[in-house]
Amino acid sequence: MSSPRPTDEARSVREIVELLNQLGSHMHAMGTRFAARESLHATDVQALSALAMAGGHLGAGELARSLELSSGATTRLIDRLERVGHVERSTDPHDRRRRVVAITPSAQSTAGEFFGSLAVTLERVLAPYSLKEREVLRRFLAEVVAAMEEHHRG
Repeated sequence: MSSPRPTDEARSVREIVELLNQLGSHMHAMGTRFAARESLHATDVQALSALAMAGGHLGAGELARSLELSSGATTRLIDRLERVGHVERSTDPHDRRRRVVAITPSAQSTAGEFFGSLAVTLERVLAPYSLKEREVLRRFLAEVVAAMEEHHRG
């Protein structure tokens, strides 16, 4: 007796999940290559990414929570990134009483040089899609990110 064939719907879901896994693997590999090129730890790259996504600066506690690191490990990470000129400690532009960790322009430039070609490639991939189709893709990816965050918290 042969096993039943998966439905088109089940196959479609499986293929999308597999493609998302491949995308995650490729993104991880790019981060690893960037870390190696810049003599950084993988966590350093995650920190720079977290800072960039947060608008360029975060409090040390926010960065620690984002990376799921202890305060001691976060301090060592910030010290390491500060020594190589990728971050600086500064006053929060919105609250002068608070100190933040800010990504430096040189670190942004270095990352931009490395990841910029990927952005151009992705823009080229998205070009043939209509605005409506891109909105579906954006909504899908936002929901995937939210689901992953919820899964992680659960």
